[in-house]
Amino acid sequence: MVRHALCFPDVTAGRPRRSAIVSQMTFDARVLLARRLRFLPDRPFAIAKHALFQGELTTLRNPVTWSQLLAAKNLREQDPVVHQTSDKYAVREYVAEKVGEDYLIPLYQVVDNAADLDFDAIPGPCVIKGTHGCDMTVLVPDLAAADRAAIRETVRRWLGTDFYKAGWRETPYRGLKPRAVVEQFIGTPTGDAPTDYKFFMFGGVPGMVVVDQDRFTGHTSTMLTPEWRQYDISGRFAFAEKLPEQPANYAEMLDVAKALSAEFAFARIDLYNVDGKIYFGEITHNPGGGLVRLQPREFDRALGDMWRHGTPVPERFVAKN
Repeated sequence: MVRHALCFPDVTAGRPRRSAIVSQMTFDARVLLARRLRFLPDRPFAIAKHALFQGELTTLRNPVTWSQLLAAKNLREQDPVVHQTSDKYAVREYVAEKVGEDYLIPLYQVVDNAADLDFDAIPGPCVIKGTHGCDMTVLVPDLAAADRAAIRETVRRWLGTDFYKAGWRETPYRGLKPRAVVEQFIGTPTGDAPTDYKFFMFGGVPGMVVVDQDRFTGHTSTMLTPEWRQYDISGRFAFAEKLPEQPANYAEMLDVAKALSAEFAFARIDLYNVDGKIYFGEITHNPGGGLVRLQPREFDRALGDMWRHGTPVPERFVAKN
């Protein structure tokens, strides 16, 4: 049981200073404490969550940093296209319209009842995902060895979950119809997930590219400039020991990310690149539920400046190799 009291940061000379208790809490402890605060109304909950994970007390009424802008946007009503593109099934129509169906991972099934999953009709290795939230993914690289009953029970639990209420009140997911999709597995023959390329896009302009590798084993998350230079910053996960290889068709990936994000002030576009073939992953409007704290804090402000003013991220945040 987590017994920490919620201690907001002190404010000295107009600058937030993190509470010693909050500073000493692990990420998992913050998650547990934040979950216990979900009885609060929306704005107090958002303020408390931001204080816990970002280390600053703010009303979110005059946001300037990237994390503040995310939290403030999440308190507003969302455009219908935000809800559509947050739905992992409905977004397929949006992607087909913007960049073409060739970038979509082949779809085997879509169901709104776990009992309707037809494993015998699935032609090969697959991934099963909940369409109405995050952290709802089952990799099935070997159908013959899969525990079908356990998978069906997991999907049943997903479909009975209102992710907006059960998660972090992320408004892009509010009101989405619970469904599950079964898509072709595009990972390695040994069952590893493919490398995930996450493009942080501001009005269709890239500000950062995050390369997630070995997501379900030894997860690394390397943060790069759009020109593929490493940022001298940190987040929740460690960087890869060596710079990830830039895909040969990286320019095409940038074009896809730009086309999919052009109508959003901010969106994260996730793509895969398997044997030179680019696949769409998802569009995320509130990365990490607003829980990830980027360091140094000036970088958070730099991304906020790009969001508000289109200002490129300054060169001083690029690692000197």
